[in-house]
Amino acid sequence: MKKQESHSFRFGNVKDWFYGFTAKLIGFFVSRLPRSVLLTIGGQLGALIFRLAPQQRALACEHLRRSLDFTDEHQIRLTAKQCFENLGKNIFEFMRFPRMNSKQIQQYVSFEGVQYVKQALAQGKGAIILTGHFGNWELLAASISATIAPLTPIVRKLRSPRLNALVSSYRSQAGYTTIDRDTGIRQALQCLKRNELLGIVADVDTSVSGVFVDFFGRPAYTPYSPVAIALKTGATVLPTFIVRQPDGSHRAIIEPPLVFQRTDVKEKDLVINTQKFTKIIESYIRQYPAQWIWMHQRWKTRP
Repeated sequence: MKKQESHSFRFGNVKDWFYGFTAKLIGFFVSRLPRSVLLTIGGQLGALIFRLAPQQRALACEHLRRSLDFTDEHQIRLTAKQCFENLGKNIFEFMRFPRMNSKQIQQYVSFEGVQYVKQALAQGKGAIILTGHFGNWELLAASISATIAPLTPIVRKLRSPRLNALVSSYRSQAGYTTIDRDTGIRQALQCLKRNELLGIVADVDTSVSGVFVDFFGRPAYTPYSPVAIALKTGATVLPTFIVRQPDGSHRAIIEPPLVFQRTDVKEKDLVINTQKFTKIIESYIRQYPAQWIWMHQRWKTRP
């Protein structure tokens, strides 16, 4: 038994090393490409994955079919393909982070609603930048940190330690650090106590504490952490989204502060206000359906 565990351990180390080395090697070459070429290849990579991953392709098409008013199968497949293409572009843009300074990051992202961040920080209780896996959310974190104020997102660690370390280094070189989702609640609260920006992505089905709210007409298990943290600290919640433009640039939109509805029942407050921000996320996805991750098993957990 011990011998088997030893072999398994060694294999795990080799696999981890391979993932880290391969990603670093690809990143080295990708980061040296002109941005227009990088985006073209990233889109083509996404299209290739769309063709070679039948389960993810079918899941994306099924989610689009059930969620949006699409009746044309060609339109459904095209939108799903564009979704994969956007993800490929995201990955390649992320790999370029080590060779970009703050001015270069600012060059590709324009902002609307910066005044809401300034007003929130003027209150001295910090602010929560609430977004989804929409557009290029990693670039959103980098551009906010480069343009407005340092942002610290809450993230989930990757399974591969070497790959996780590489991704963390890319984020750090782009000007922002992160907090571990599973162990960093105290760090998150301290971030707001220092009157800083805390980033939360709350649009996926995960193992963290959540509630069921309506999402595209179906109950979806959704993290309530943005609401719980805001109610505890008094921090302002600012729904924020980054939209990829046809010319390859990005437009970041900071919405007005989320107005919380309060009752005498905490559990009810969590549901009502989680539903509020979920509807805002849904509205952006409806407007730009090709920029969300339809291949994610969003409705996996059932009531």
